[in-house]
Amino acid sequence: MITPESSRWIRAEEFGDIQVDYPVDVRPTAGTGARAHGSAIPTTLLVGWSIFDDKPRLNGAQLWVDGQELKLQRNRWAVGRKGRALRMTQGGAEYRCRAISRKRYVLTRSGLAVTVIDSGFGTKRRRLRVVINGPAEPVDVSLAVLFAGANRSHLTLGGAFRASFSTVFNLFADNAARS
Repeated sequence: MITPESSRWIRAEEFGDIQVDYPVDVRPTAGTGARAHGSAIPTTLLVGWSIFDDKPRLNGAQLWVDGQELKLQRNRWAVGRKGRALRMTQGGAEYRCRAISRKRYVLTRSGLAVTVIDSGFGTKRRRLRVVINGPAEPVDVSLAVLFAGANRSHLTLGGAFRASFSTVFNLFADNAARS
């Protein structure tokens, strides 16, 4: 279980202590970041653009696993959740991060599915539950928990609409307030 604040901790028997931090200072690059690291998993870093949230967005994001950059692909025009899934390749393995709902997502690769469920209200009561189906490696767990520190709203069509309207109206309100 993880308690969300700017830092989330997970204790797993096989993978030791895992910490998810966001926002992470990513200077000299622009944007905000999320980082997952622990005693038995590789360090993963996601850097993306964010105006109003501490969590990086997936649009135009960059992802690194132990300093090696992964190629990210997503069809932003797809209607279904499977089509909107974030695709990435690391060491010959192809991963997909797909939204199940606003607070649930699943990271899959051949023979493995890691489901992450964010539940609870308020900062002290929020918990993150990770369910692993299949033989998991440390990089699988590191990638799965990393997206708990990212803004995943663009993985659903409704979330993408809400995020775009929110961005437009907040920018409009900010410009009107400055005038």
